[in-house]
Amino acid sequence: MSSHPNLSHGRGYLAIPGPSIMPEAVLNAMHRPAPNIYAGELVDMMPPLMQDLRAIAKTKHNVAMYIGNGHAAWEASLANVISPGDKVLVPATGRFGLGWGEMATALGADVEVMDFGKQSPMDLARIAERLKADTAHEIKAVLAVHVDTSTSVLNDVAGVRAALDAAGHPALLMADCIASFACDRFEMDAWGVDIMVTGCQKGLMVPPGVSFVFFNDRAAQVRAKMPRVSMFWDWAPRANPQEFYQYHCGTAPTHHIYGLRAALDMIHAETIEGVWDRHTVLARAVWAACEA
Repeated sequence: MSSHPNLSHGRGYLAIPGPSIMPEAVLNAMHRPAPNIYAGELVDMMPPLMQDLRAIAKTKHNVAMYIGNGHAAWEASLANVISPGDKVLVPATGRFGLGWGEMATALGADVEVMDFGKQSPMDLARIAERLKADTAHEIKAVLAVHVDTSTSVLNDVAGVRAALDAAGHPALLMADCIASFACDRFEMDAWGVDIMVTGCQKGLMVPPGVSFVFFNDRAAQVRAKMPRVSMFWDWAPRANPQEFYQYHCGTAPTHHIYGLRAALDMIHAETIEGVWDRHTVLARAVWAACEA
């Protein structure tokens, strides 16, 4: 029986949908002793960090940061605008659209799923037809996954906004960009997205543990009318903190912040348009290799 030597002599490379590879610059930035969470460098880092995140999302509006994974961002987004009994429409193209819908169900929402399978993008004509039929405007939000991690299906989020507008429908457009943020083109304001959720462990190249909810003024107005939002999930103090601790409703995710700062520096040095172009080229190379 012949034995094969281990040919791997570099850093381990795990080729799965995510968490993604963390660059040396990010790992090095996180390799430090515990910082002061009351004054100094860490406190000063947060405002420009939040502004740089908004620049990647292409929004002038708000961003709230949570210590938690993508599921935490799902719950945070829903907790601020959906009350028990509210109807939400979930056009699903894989596992994660269904998962966001399950989260809404657990919070008491009336969830209507439009399952488009695991190989096709959302059928915008069917969505438009459903919205036009909702003349009483019972649907309070549409939960759209931009890229479903489980299937890699890319959806036309701007097309969902067009369907809402064509129907004259006031429902909030909520987008899950956990798999696509800082990878594939996304323009929150230009596409008319009211709420967007994402995490740090894929395009942002940071270990899992931090997530984000971006929301515009229209979504903030819905939040203002909510009878109750729990202190931890409430995005208002996180997006407009009077004290540093309010960014995270307590202790900050100290080393994630340092890693995120390094990742954002890398993205802005390349430009987000450059990042999108690079991912497009690499995707085409993979597709060509598979076809060959």
